[in-house]
Amino acid sequence: MRTSPPPASNDPPAPMPAASAFEQGLEHRLGPVVRALLWTALGGYLSFVLGADLTGHSGVPFWLRLAPGLPLALLVVLGQVHRAPRHYGALGLAALAWLEFGIFLNGYARPEGLVWMLPAYVVVPIAASPIWLKRSHFVAAAVICALLGPLPLLLLGPIGRWQLLQYLDYMMIALAVAAVLNGYQMRLIRQHLQLEQQLRLRADVDELTGVATRARFLEAAAQLLDAAVDNATPLSVLYMDADHFKQLNDAHGHAAGDAALASMGRILRENLRGDDLIGRIGGEEFAVLLPRLDGTAACAAAERLRCVVMQVRSAGQALSISIGVAARNDETSLEPLLARADQALSAAKRGGRNRVEMAG
Repeated sequence: MRTSPPPASNDPPAPMPAASAFEQGLEHRLGPVVRALLWTALGGYLSFVLGADLTGHSGVPFWLRLAPGLPLALLVVLGQVHRAPRHYGALGLAALAWLEFGIFLNGYARPEGLVWMLPAYVVVPIAASPIWLKRSHFVAAAVICALLGPLPLLLLGPIGRWQLLQYLDYMMIALAVAAVLNGYQMRLIRQHLQLEQQLRLRADVDELTGVATRARFLEAAAQLLDAAVDNATPLSVLYMDADHFKQLNDAHGHAAGDAALASMGRILRENLRGDDLIGRIGGEEFAVLLPRLDGTAACAAAERLRCVVMQVRSAGQALSISIGVAARNDETSLEPLLARADQALSAAKRGGRNRVEMAG
């Protein structure tokens, strides 16, 4: 009689989903950069306004040229409050639009015209390139940089062919450099985060058996136990040990022992439910936490595992395991529950090995 759902793949708890890990990684790495750029945009614009007022005549009143600093200051505040990467694109585009509009106000009706504004139009897209986390945001930013600020000056001012050609040449270079920097940066961050995720997975998964490491098992098992206590649902633990493992190692070498452990890990993963938690606790010791299974069902699952293991041979020698089973009574912490399962395992060994023993 089946006491659990059909066998399913049973991998140890995986790291956070890739999308979530990427978002958190972006916040950790780009968050300070984005906030610093917003502050720089505000400070740079204010100094730009003062410089424009000190260096020559402008056809726009000082207070009106200063006005875009207010929405820029608000965006700086929002950047401090909303620290989710998904907000960076909108904040950056809004700041860029106000910055370009402000540059236009400062350049309008100046004798120098576009030439005086050209360095700002070149620097802004390159400096803002780290903010654009999506291709659509980068395209929108490029359109804003290329059209919003300079286009009115080109249409309203007496611009000659040489100035127009100079502007187009500089802007193409600026946008190309910004695209290269943005793409290269995002590629490096993605590669770095993927490497971090691989290292995290290696830290959580026992490389030989494919089940959770001891530290990861204990961490996840404590969480599952807390959930069982909160929901008043049954929960059981299996504690198992490969019989006569030392003799196998001594007689046939560590390669045979490793092959036996790998087989046990595979059997556990293939013959338990997908939400059962499996961990390698010691050299040849494994523990399994079975959510929603009482003692009777856990014993049936343990017996099924014992029978499957007996069908495996390593170096011509049949394998067997002893299993101790403990169902949660009133335990609210993991240690006493594991201790009861370990005591049941010791009883199984004393009883002749290759058997299942239920804790009292």
